[in-house]
Amino acid sequence: MRLNQLLGLLLSASVLSAAQAADITLALGTEPSTLDPQTAQDGSERAVSRNIFETLLTRTPAGELVPQLATALPRQIDATAWEVTLRPDLKFSDGKPLDAAAVAASINRIVDPKTASRQRPFFLGIKQAEAVDAVTVKVHTNGADPALPARLSWLTIVSPAAAADGSLSQKPVGSGPYVLTEWSKGNRIVLTKNPNYWNPKAVGNVDRATYRFVAEPGTRLSGLRAGDFDFITNLLPEDTKRVAKAVTLKGTDLPFVSLNALKGLTADVRVRQALNYAVDKEALANDLYGGYASVSHGQLLAPGWFGYDASIKPYPYDPKRATELLKAAGAHGKSIDLYAPSGRWLKDKELAETIAAYWEAAGLKVNFRVLAWAEYLDALNKNRVPTEAQISSSHSNQLLDADRTLSAYYAEGGVAAANDNAELKKLIEDARQEADPAKRQALYSKALQIGRDQAYLVFLLDGGEIFGLSKRVDFSPRVDGLIPLKDFRVTD
Repeated sequence: MRLNQLLGLLLSASVLSAAQAADITLALGTEPSTLDPQTAQDGSERAVSRNIFETLLTRTPAGELVPQLATALPRQIDATAWEVTLRPDLKFSDGKPLDAAAVAASINRIVDPKTASRQRPFFLGIKQAEAVDAVTVKVHTNGADPALPARLSWLTIVSPAAAADGSLSQKPVGSGPYVLTEWSKGNRIVLTKNPNYWNPKAVGNVDRATYRFVAEPGTRLSGLRAGDFDFITNLLPEDTKRVAKAVTLKGTDLPFVSLNALKGLTADVRVRQALNYAVDKEALANDLYGGYASVSHGQLLAPGWFGYDASIKPYPYDPKRATELLKAAGAHGKSIDLYAPSGRWLKDKELAETIAAYWEAAGLKVNFRVLAWAEYLDALNKNRVPTEAQISSSHSNQLLDADRTLSAYYAEGGVAAANDNAELKKLIEDARQEADPAKRQALYSKALQIGRDQAYLVFLLDGGEIFGLSKRVDFSPRVDGLIPLKDFRVTD
Protein backbone atom coordinates (compact mmCIF):
# COMPACT_ATOMS: atom_id res chain seq x y z
CA MET A 1 0.00 0.00 0.00
CA ARG A 2 1.34 3.42 -0.93
CA LEU A 3 2.10 5.93 1.81
CA ASN A 4 -0.52 8.45 0.63
CA GLN A 5 -3.19 5.73 0.61
CA LEU A 6 -2.23 4.71 4.15
CA LEU A 7 -2.34 8.32 5.31
CA GLY A 8 -5.74 8.72 3.66
CA LEU A 9 -7.11 5.69 5.46
CA LEU A 10 -5.74 6.91 8.78
CA LEU A 11 -7.24 10.34 8.20
CA SER A 12 -10.64 8.82 7.33
CA ALA A 13 -10.53 6.69 10.48
CA SER A 14 -9.66 9.74 12.53
CA VAL A 15 -12.58 11.71 11.07
CA LEU A 16 -14.95 8.78 11.64
CA SER A 17 -13.76 8.41 15.22
CA ALA A 18 -14.29 12.11 15.84
CA ALA A 19 -17.78 11.91 14.34
CA GLN A 20 -18.63 8.91 16.48
CA ALA A 21 -17.54 10.76 19.59
CA ALA A 22 -19.58 13.92 19.04
CA ASP A 23 -20.95 15.85 22.00
CA ILE A 24 -24.07 18.01 21.83
CA THR A 25 -25.94 20.27 24.23
CA LEU A 26 -29.71 20.55 24.26
CA ALA A 27 -31.69 23.28 26.01
CA LEU A 28 -35.12 22.31 27.35
CA GLY A 29 -37.63 24.78 28.71
CA THR A 30 -38.09 22.81 31.93
CA GLU A 31 -36.27 20.21 34.02
CA PRO A 32 -37.66 16.66 34.19
CA SER A 33 -39.76 16.03 37.28
CA THR A 34 -38.46 12.44 37.40
CA LEU A 35 -36.61 9.94 35.22
CA ASP A 36 -39.03 7.13 36.00
CA PRO A 37 -40.74 6.87 32.60
CA GLN A 38 -43.84 5.14 33.95
CA THR A 39 -45.12 7.58 36.56
CA ALA A 40 -45.17 11.11 35.16
CA GLN A 41 -46.70 12.62 32.04
CA ASP A 42 -43.97 15.21 31.57
CA GLY A 43 -42.57 16.27 28.21
CA SER A 44 -39.13 17.12 29.57
CA GLU A 45 -38.93 13.73 31.28
CA ARG A 46 -39.73 12.07 27.95
CA ALA A 47 -37.11 14.16 26.14
CA VAL A 48 -34.46 12.60 28.36
CA SER A 49 -35.73 9.22 29.53
CA ARG A 50 -36.82 7.90 26.14
CA ASN A 51 -33.12 7.65 25.33
CA ILE A 52 -32.58 5.43 28.38
CA PHE A 53 -35.66 3.24 28.11
CA GLU A 54 -37.25 1.38 25.22
CA THR A 55 -40.59 -0.10 24.23
CA LEU A 56 -41.70 -3.37 22.67
CA LEU A 57 -42.74 -1.54 19.51
CA THR A 58 -41.78 1.86 18.24
CA ARG A 59 -42.74 4.23 15.45
CA THR A 60 -40.82 5.45 12.47
CA PRO A 61 -40.57 9.27 12.27
CA ALA A 62 -43.59 9.15 9.93
CA GLY A 63 -45.62 7.14 12.45
CA GLU A 64 -45.49 3.53 11.19
CA LEU A 65 -45.50 0.92 13.96
CA VAL A 66 -42.43 -1.32 13.84
CA PRO A 67 -40.82 -3.81 16.28
CA GLN A 68 -38.18 -2.66 18.76
CA LEU A 69 -37.61 -5.02 21.70
CA ALA A 70 -40.14 -7.36 20.10
CA THR A 71 -39.31 -9.40 17.00
CA ALA A 72 -42.62 -8.56 15.32
CA LEU A 73 -45.92 -6.80 15.88
CA PRO A 74 -48.09 -8.49 18.54
CA ARG A 75 -50.33 -11.37 17.51
CA GLN A 76 -53.90 -11.51 18.74
CA ILE A 77 -54.59 -15.06 19.90
CA ASP A 78 -58.20 -14.61 21.05
CA ALA A 79 -60.71 -11.86 21.74
CA THR A 80 -58.91 -10.57 24.84
CA ALA A 81 -55.31 -11.78 24.58
CA TRP A 82 -52.23 -10.94 22.52
CA GLU A 83 -48.78 -12.52 22.36
CA VAL A 84 -45.49 -10.72 21.93
CA THR A 85 -42.16 -12.40 21.19
CA LEU A 86 -38.99 -10.70 22.44
CA ARG A 87 -35.58 -10.56 20.84
CA PRO A 88 -33.32 -13.11 22.54
CA ASP A 89 -30.57 -12.23 25.01
CA LEU A 90 -31.69 -8.66 25.71
CA LYS A 91 -30.19 -7.01 28.79
CA PHE A 92 -30.71 -3.89 30.85
CA SER A 93 -27.79 -1.48 31.14
CA ASP A 94 -26.87 -3.04 34.51
CA GLY A 95 -26.39 -6.41 32.79
CA LYS A 96 -29.54 -8.06 34.16
CA PRO A 97 -31.74 -9.91 31.66
CA LEU A 98 -34.59 -8.15 29.93
CA ASP A 99 -36.80 -11.19 29.49
CA ALA A 100 -40.51 -11.91 29.39
CA ALA A 101 -40.75 -11.74 33.18
CA ALA A 102 -39.28 -8.22 33.16
CA VAL A 103 -41.66 -7.13 30.40
CA ALA A 104 -44.67 -8.54 32.23
CA ALA A 105 -43.57 -6.80 35.41
CA SER A 106 -43.30 -3.46 33.57
CA ILE A 107 -46.76 -3.83 32.05
CA ASN A 108 -48.34 -4.83 35.35
CA ARG A 109 -46.61 -2.00 37.19
CA ILE A 110 -47.95 0.76 34.94
CA VAL A 111 -51.55 -0.51 34.93
CA ASP A 112 -51.58 -1.10 38.69
CA PRO A 113 -53.66 1.68 40.33
CA LYS A 114 -51.19 1.68 43.22
CA THR A 115 -48.49 3.01 40.88
CA ALA A 116 -50.68 6.10 40.39
CA SER A 117 -49.22 6.64 36.94
CA ARG A 118 -50.23 9.85 35.17
CA GLN A 119 -50.01 7.78 32.00
CA ARG A 120 -52.87 5.42 32.87
CA PRO A 121 -55.12 6.82 30.07
CA PHE A 122 -52.62 5.39 27.59
CA PHE A 123 -53.16 1.87 28.91
CA LEU A 124 -56.79 1.50 30.02
CA GLY A 125 -57.29 -1.33 27.54
CA ILE A 126 -54.66 -3.51 29.24
CA LYS A 127 -55.74 -5.79 32.09
CA GLN A 128 -52.50 -7.62 32.93
CA ALA A 129 -49.54 -9.47 31.44
CA GLU A 130 -47.76 -12.75 32.10
CA ALA A 131 -44.59 -14.47 30.94
CA VAL A 132 -45.29 -17.61 28.93
CA ASP A 133 -41.62 -18.49 28.59
CA ALA A 134 -38.33 -16.56 28.52
CA VAL A 135 -39.16 -14.66 25.34
CA THR A 136 -42.97 -14.79 25.11
CA VAL A 137 -45.35 -12.39 26.84
CA LYS A 138 -49.12 -12.72 26.90
CA VAL A 139 -51.04 -9.46 27.33
CA HIS A 140 -54.64 -9.71 28.51
CA THR A 141 -56.96 -6.88 27.49
CA ASN A 142 -60.31 -5.49 28.54
CA GLY A 143 -62.26 -6.40 25.43
CA ALA A 144 -60.82 -6.54 21.93
CA ASP A 145 -58.70 -3.36 22.39
CA PRO A 146 -57.62 -2.73 18.79
CA ALA A 147 -55.29 0.01 20.07
CA LEU A 148 -53.10 -2.55 21.89
CA PRO A 149 -50.21 -2.38 19.36
CA ALA A 150 -50.16 1.42 19.69
CA ARG A 151 -50.17 1.12 23.48
CA LEU A 152 -47.13 -1.16 23.37
CA SER A 153 -45.28 1.46 21.35
CA TRP A 154 -45.53 3.80 24.34
CA LEU A 155 -45.21 1.46 27.31
CA THR A 156 -41.64 1.63 28.56
CA ILE A 157 -39.85 -1.46 29.83
CA VAL A 158 -38.07 -0.76 33.11
CA SER A 159 -35.76 -2.75 35.35
CA PRO A 160 -37.93 -4.65 37.87
CA ALA A 161 -35.16 -4.41 40.47
CA ALA A 162 -34.81 -0.62 40.14
CA ALA A 163 -38.59 -0.22 40.18
CA ALA A 164 -38.87 -2.36 43.31
CA ASP A 165 -36.21 -0.56 45.33
CA GLY A 166 -37.49 2.90 44.44
CA SER A 167 -34.31 4.10 42.71
CA LEU A 168 -35.73 4.33 39.20
CA SER A 169 -36.64 8.02 39.34
CA GLN A 170 -33.08 9.11 40.15
CA LYS A 171 -31.00 6.20 38.83
CA PRO A 172 -32.84 4.97 35.74
CA VAL A 173 -32.02 1.49 34.45
CA GLY A 174 -33.26 0.71 30.96
CA SER A 175 -32.18 -1.01 27.77
CA GLY A 176 -31.82 2.04 25.54
CA PRO A 177 -28.86 3.43 23.61
CA TYR A 178 -27.90 5.89 26.37
CA VAL A 179 -27.30 5.80 30.11
CA LEU A 180 -27.42 8.48 32.77
CA THR A 181 -23.98 9.60 33.91
CA GLU A 182 -24.88 12.81 35.77
CA TRP A 183 -27.90 14.66 37.11
CA SER A 184 -27.00 17.93 38.78
CA LYS A 185 -30.41 19.11 39.93
CA GLY A 186 -31.34 22.51 38.60
CA ASN A 187 -28.30 22.54 36.34
CA ARG A 188 -27.89 19.72 33.88
CA ILE A 189 -28.37 16.07 32.94
CA VAL A 190 -25.69 14.18 31.03
CA LEU A 191 -26.28 11.03 28.99
CA THR A 192 -23.58 8.94 27.32
CA LYS A 193 -23.77 6.04 24.91
CA ASN A 194 -24.58 2.67 26.39
CA PRO A 195 -21.48 0.60 25.45
CA ASN A 196 -23.51 -2.62 25.61
CA TYR A 197 -26.52 -1.48 23.59
CA TRP A 198 -28.06 -4.37 21.66
CA ASN A 199 -28.53 -2.43 18.39
CA PRO A 200 -25.54 -0.08 17.93
CA LYS A 201 -26.06 0.27 14.17
CA ALA A 202 -29.33 2.13 14.80
CA VAL A 203 -27.62 4.88 16.80
CA GLY A 204 -26.23 8.08 15.30
CA ASN A 205 -22.94 9.69 16.15
CA VAL A 206 -23.91 11.49 19.36
CA ASP A 207 -21.64 10.05 22.03
CA ARG A 208 -22.54 12.44 24.86
CA ALA A 209 -25.56 14.70 25.36
CA THR A 210 -25.88 17.43 27.96
CA TYR A 211 -29.35 18.77 28.75
CA ARG A 212 -29.67 22.26 30.19
CA PHE A 213 -32.87 23.78 31.57
CA VAL A 214 -33.59 27.28 30.32
CA ALA A 215 -37.06 28.70 30.89
CA GLU A 216 -36.76 31.90 28.88
CA PRO A 217 -37.10 31.57 25.08
CA GLY A 218 -34.79 34.53 24.54
CA THR A 219 -32.06 32.95 26.63
CA ARG A 220 -32.37 29.67 24.72
CA LEU A 221 -32.15 31.58 21.45
CA SER A 222 -29.08 33.53 22.58
CA GLY A 223 -27.38 30.31 23.67
CA LEU A 224 -28.07 28.69 20.32
CA ARG A 225 -26.77 31.67 18.37
CA ALA A 226 -23.68 31.85 20.57
CA GLY A 227 -22.85 28.17 20.04
CA ASP A 228 -23.57 27.14 23.63
CA PHE A 229 -26.48 24.97 22.53
CA ASP A 230 -26.97 22.71 19.53
CA PHE A 231 -30.70 22.20 19.95
CA ILE A 232 -33.45 24.19 21.65
CA THR A 233 -37.15 23.54 22.20
CA ASN A 234 -40.03 25.98 21.73
CA LEU A 235 -38.29 28.34 19.34
CA LEU A 236 -40.56 31.35 18.89
CA PRO A 237 -42.14 31.66 15.43
CA GLU A 238 -40.73 35.15 15.01
CA ASP A 239 -37.22 33.84 15.66
CA THR A 240 -37.14 31.06 13.06
CA LYS A 241 -35.13 33.22 10.64
CA ARG A 242 -32.58 34.11 13.30
CA VAL A 243 -31.20 30.59 13.70
CA ALA A 244 -29.13 28.35 11.47
CA LYS A 245 -31.92 25.77 11.19
CA ALA A 246 -35.53 25.64 12.36
CA VAL A 247 -37.68 22.52 12.04
CA THR A 248 -41.31 21.95 12.96
CA LEU A 249 -44.21 19.53 12.58
CA LYS A 250 -47.84 20.52 13.10
CA GLY A 251 -50.32 18.44 15.04
CA THR A 252 -48.01 17.28 17.82
CA ASP A 253 -49.25 19.67 20.52
CA LEU A 254 -52.82 20.92 20.86
CA PRO A 255 -53.30 23.84 23.27
CA PHE A 256 -56.69 23.97 25.02
CA VAL A 257 -58.39 25.01 28.25
CA SER A 258 -60.01 22.36 30.45
CA LEU A 259 -63.33 23.59 31.87
CA ASN A 260 -64.93 22.36 35.07
CA ALA A 261 -68.46 21.26 34.16
CA LEU A 262 -69.19 20.14 37.72
CA LYS A 263 -68.67 23.28 39.83
CA GLY A 264 -68.72 27.04 39.64
CA LEU A 265 -69.76 29.25 36.74
CA THR A 266 -68.72 26.66 34.19
CA ALA A 267 -71.21 24.10 35.47
CA ASP A 268 -73.59 25.95 33.13
CA VAL A 269 -73.13 24.84 29.51
CA ARG A 270 -73.96 28.36 28.33
CA VAL A 271 -70.92 29.71 30.14
CA ARG A 272 -68.69 27.01 28.69
CA GLN A 273 -69.96 27.76 25.21
CA ALA A 274 -69.43 31.47 25.79
CA LEU A 275 -65.80 30.86 26.71
CA ASN A 276 -65.36 29.15 23.33
CA TYR A 277 -67.16 31.85 21.32
CA ALA A 278 -65.15 34.58 23.07
CA VAL A 279 -61.75 33.48 21.70
CA ASP A 280 -60.54 34.45 18.22
CA LYS A 281 -58.70 31.26 17.21
CA GLU A 282 -57.74 32.57 13.77
CA ALA A 283 -55.96 35.49 15.40
CA LEU A 284 -54.17 33.15 17.78
CA ALA A 285 -52.98 30.92 14.93
CA ASN A 286 -51.83 33.75 12.69
CA ASP A 287 -50.73 36.50 15.05
CA LEU A 288 -49.52 34.73 18.19
CA TYR A 289 -48.15 31.61 16.47
CA GLY A 290 -47.15 33.19 13.17
CA GLY A 291 -49.00 30.63 11.09
CA TYR A 292 -47.36 27.66 12.83
CA ALA A 293 -50.79 26.51 14.07
CA SER A 294 -54.31 26.13 12.70
CA VAL A 295 -57.79 26.32 14.22
CA SER A 296 -59.01 23.16 15.96
CA HIS A 297 -62.09 21.46 14.54
CA GLY A 298 -63.93 21.45 17.85
CA GLN A 299 -62.11 18.42 19.20
CA LEU A 300 -58.90 17.58 21.06
CA LEU A 301 -57.65 15.41 18.20
CA ALA A 302 -55.39 16.24 15.28
CA PRO A 303 -55.70 15.10 11.66
CA GLY A 304 -54.05 11.70 11.25
CA TRP A 305 -55.03 10.40 14.69
CA PHE A 306 -57.57 7.56 14.62
CA GLY A 307 -60.96 8.94 15.59
CA TYR A 308 -60.45 12.44 14.21
CA ASP A 309 -63.60 13.79 12.54
CA ALA A 310 -63.13 16.71 10.14
CA SER A 311 -66.90 17.24 9.92
CA ILE A 312 -67.07 18.61 13.46
CA LYS A 313 -67.17 22.39 13.31
CA PRO A 314 -65.00 24.84 15.25
CA TYR A 315 -66.62 27.38 17.51
CA PRO A 316 -66.59 30.59 15.47
CA TYR A 317 -65.31 33.81 16.99
CA ASP A 318 -68.51 35.53 18.10
CA PRO A 319 -67.90 37.90 21.02
CA LYS A 320 -71.47 39.22 20.87
CA ARG A 321 -72.86 35.70 21.27
CA ALA A 322 -70.40 35.06 24.11
CA THR A 323 -71.65 38.09 26.03
CA GLU A 324 -75.29 37.15 25.42
CA LEU A 325 -74.73 33.65 26.78
CA LEU A 326 -72.93 34.96 29.87
CA LYS A 327 -75.81 37.34 30.58
CA ALA A 328 -78.40 34.61 30.04
CA ALA A 329 -76.54 32.38 32.51
CA GLY A 330 -76.25 35.16 35.08
CA ALA A 331 -72.47 35.03 34.84
CA HIS A 332 -71.74 38.42 33.26
CA GLY A 333 -69.48 40.42 35.54
CA LYS A 334 -68.63 37.38 37.68
CA SER A 335 -65.12 36.12 38.48
CA ILE A 336 -63.45 33.04 37.00
CA ASP A 337 -60.06 31.48 37.76
CA LEU A 338 -57.57 30.54 35.05
CA TYR A 339 -54.35 28.68 35.85
CA ALA A 340 -51.55 28.35 33.29
CA PRO A 341 -47.94 27.10 33.08
CA SER A 342 -44.93 29.03 31.89
CA GLY A 343 -42.03 27.59 29.91
CA ARG A 344 -43.40 24.14 29.07
CA TRP A 345 -45.12 24.70 25.72
CA LEU A 346 -44.64 27.16 22.91
CA LYS A 347 -45.98 30.54 24.06
CA ASP A 348 -48.00 28.89 26.84
CA LYS A 349 -48.00 31.94 29.10
CA GLU A 350 -48.76 34.38 26.28
CA LEU A 351 -51.58 32.16 25.01
CA ALA A 352 -53.27 32.01 28.41
CA GLU A 353 -52.84 35.78 28.86
CA THR A 354 -54.57 36.36 25.53
CA ILE A 355 -57.42 34.00 26.41
CA ALA A 356 -57.91 35.81 29.71
CA ALA A 357 -58.14 39.10 27.80
CA TYR A 358 -60.78 37.67 25.44
CA TRP A 359 -62.83 36.40 28.38
CA GLU A 360 -62.64 39.77 30.10
CA ALA A 361 -63.75 41.49 26.89
CA ALA A 362 -66.81 39.20 26.90
CA GLY A 363 -67.72 40.33 30.40
CA LEU A 364 -65.90 38.20 32.97
CA LYS A 365 -63.40 39.10 35.67
CA VAL A 366 -60.49 36.69 35.22
CA ASN A 367 -58.25 35.76 38.12
CA PHE A 368 -55.22 34.75 36.10
CA ARG A 369 -52.35 32.87 37.70
CA VAL A 370 -49.19 31.68 35.97
CA LEU A 371 -47.00 29.00 37.57
CA ALA A 372 -43.54 27.76 36.64
CA TRP A 373 -43.78 24.26 35.18
CA ALA A 374 -42.61 22.36 38.26
CA GLU A 375 -44.97 24.37 40.48
CA TYR A 376 -47.82 23.90 38.00
CA LEU A 377 -47.35 20.11 37.97
CA ASP A 378 -47.09 20.00 41.74
CA ALA A 379 -50.25 22.06 42.12
CA LEU A 380 -52.21 19.79 39.79
CA ASN A 381 -50.86 16.52 41.17
CA LYS A 382 -51.47 17.53 44.77
CA ASN A 383 -54.86 19.17 44.17
CA ARG A 384 -53.63 22.63 45.06
CA VAL A 385 -55.56 24.27 42.23
CA PRO A 386 -59.04 25.48 43.25
CA THR A 387 -61.65 22.92 42.20
CA GLU A 388 -63.63 25.53 40.27
CA ALA A 389 -60.61 26.79 38.30
CA GLN A 390 -60.09 26.40 34.56
CA ILE A 391 -56.76 24.91 33.45
CA SER A 392 -54.77 26.05 30.42
CA SER A 393 -52.72 23.18 29.02
CA SER A 394 -51.61 21.44 25.84
CA HIS A 395 -52.16 17.88 24.66
CA SER A 396 -50.05 15.42 22.71
CA ASN A 397 -51.15 11.92 21.77
CA GLN A 398 -48.29 9.60 21.00
CA LEU A 399 -50.68 6.68 20.55
CA LEU A 400 -52.22 8.53 17.59
CA ASP A 401 -55.48 6.96 18.76
CA ALA A 402 -58.55 8.71 20.18
CA ASP A 403 -58.79 6.41 23.20
CA ARG A 404 -55.81 8.05 24.90
CA THR A 405 -57.32 11.53 24.48
CA LEU A 406 -60.95 10.84 25.21
CA SER A 407 -60.21 8.60 28.19
CA ALA A 408 -58.19 11.37 29.83
CA TYR A 409 -60.03 14.57 28.84
CA TYR A 410 -63.62 13.60 27.95
CA ALA A 411 -64.63 10.57 30.04
CA GLU A 412 -66.00 10.98 33.56
CA GLY A 413 -63.22 10.05 35.99
CA GLY A 414 -60.45 10.74 33.47
CA VAL A 415 -57.27 12.23 34.91
CA ALA A 416 -58.04 15.61 33.30
CA ALA A 417 -61.82 15.44 32.86
CA ALA A 418 -64.39 17.35 34.90
CA ASN A 419 -67.85 16.19 33.83
CA ASP A 420 -70.32 13.46 34.79
CA ASN A 421 -71.73 12.65 31.36
CA ALA A 422 -72.57 8.94 31.55
CA GLU A 423 -73.50 8.68 27.87
CA LEU A 424 -70.15 10.13 26.82
CA LYS A 425 -68.23 7.78 29.09
CA LYS A 426 -70.07 4.73 27.73
CA LEU A 427 -69.34 5.72 24.13
CA ILE A 428 -65.64 5.97 24.94
CA GLU A 429 -65.59 2.63 26.77
CA ASP A 430 -67.51 0.92 23.97
CA ALA A 431 -65.12 2.30 21.35
CA ARG A 432 -62.14 0.96 23.29
CA GLN A 433 -63.50 -2.56 22.89
CA GLU A 434 -64.84 -2.29 19.34
CA ALA A 435 -62.76 -4.25 16.84
CA ASP A 436 -64.50 -2.96 13.70
CA PRO A 437 -62.74 0.28 12.63
CA ALA A 438 -65.82 1.82 11.01
CA LYS A 439 -68.04 1.16 14.03
CA ARG A 440 -65.29 2.41 16.31
CA GLN A 441 -64.98 5.62 14.32
CA ALA A 442 -68.73 6.15 14.51
CA LEU A 443 -68.63 5.86 18.30
CA TYR A 444 -65.80 8.39 18.51
CA SER A 445 -67.56 10.79 16.15
CA LYS A 446 -70.65 10.76 18.37
CA ALA A 447 -68.51 11.25 21.50
CA LEU A 448 -66.58 14.11 19.93
CA GLN A 449 -69.80 15.86 18.89
CA ILE A 450 -71.12 15.63 22.45
CA GLY A 451 -67.85 17.00 23.79
CA ARG A 452 -67.98 19.86 21.32
CA ASP A 453 -71.65 20.74 21.95
CA GLN A 454 -71.26 20.50 25.73
CA ALA A 455 -68.05 22.56 25.50
CA TYR A 456 -66.16 20.56 28.09
CA LEU A 457 -62.99 22.23 26.76
CA VAL A 458 -62.10 25.47 25.07
CA PHE A 459 -61.00 24.07 21.73
CA LEU A 460 -58.18 26.20 20.42
CA LEU A 461 -55.52 25.10 17.96
CA ASP A 462 -53.74 22.27 16.22
CA GLY A 463 -50.19 23.31 17.01
CA GLY A 464 -46.74 21.83 17.13
CA GLU A 465 -43.27 22.41 18.44
CA ILE A 466 -40.62 24.46 16.70
CA PHE A 467 -37.03 23.35 17.28
CA GLY A 468 -33.93 25.42 16.69
CA LEU A 469 -30.70 23.69 15.59
CA SER A 470 -27.09 24.72 15.20
CA LYS A 471 -25.28 24.35 11.87
CA ARG A 472 -23.52 21.21 13.07
CA VAL A 473 -26.64 19.21 13.88
CA ASP A 474 -29.37 17.59 11.76
CA PHE A 475 -32.67 16.36 13.20
CA SER A 476 -36.13 15.86 11.69
CA PRO A 477 -39.26 16.13 13.88
CA ARG A 478 -41.34 13.00 14.44
CA VAL A 479 -45.12 12.62 14.50
CA ASP A 480 -44.90 11.22 18.05
CA GLY A 481 -43.08 14.35 19.24
CA LEU A 482 -40.13 12.43 20.70
CA ILE A 483 -36.55 13.73 20.55
CA PRO A 484 -34.38 10.57 20.35
CA LEU A 485 -30.64 11.19 20.33
CA LYS A 486 -30.21 8.25 17.98
CA ASP A 487 -31.95 10.33 15.27
CA PHE A 488 -29.43 13.19 15.54
CA ARG A 489 -26.53 13.54 13.13
CA VAL A 490 -23.57 15.74 13.97
CA THR A 491 -21.86 16.91 10.81
CA ASP A 492 -18.62 18.44 12.04
